[in-house]
Amino acid sequence: RTRRAHPASTTPAAAMSQRTRSLSLYRQLLRAGSGFSNYNFREYALRRVRAGFREHRAVQDSAAQTSLVHEAERQLELVRRQASISQLYPQDVHVMEGMRATRRAAV
Repeated sequence: RTRRAHPASTTPAAAMSQRTRSLSLYRQLLRAGSGFSNYNFREYALRRVRAGFREHRAVQDSAAQTSLVHEAERQLELVRRQASISQLYPQDVHVMEGMRATRRAAV
């Protein structure tokens, strides 16, 4: 009798690699979102990344996780493109950014 191997998605190592990939995408999305020159776009991108990952934190189904990872990869490419375009058209410093710099200098 031949023994069938379990699908890779059910092994602890595969689950850990899925988690590692998700955390890597999370960090990459945050880093890419920080690349916007406009304060409002930057804060919106960071807020959406955090909310999206928080919303799907409890997903256990491996097919759904794979789908979410693929969607996050597409979003990462989109954010990178938009941040690059944003750098081509820099804007003046936003009032909120000035407040942050002042607060850091005072501490």
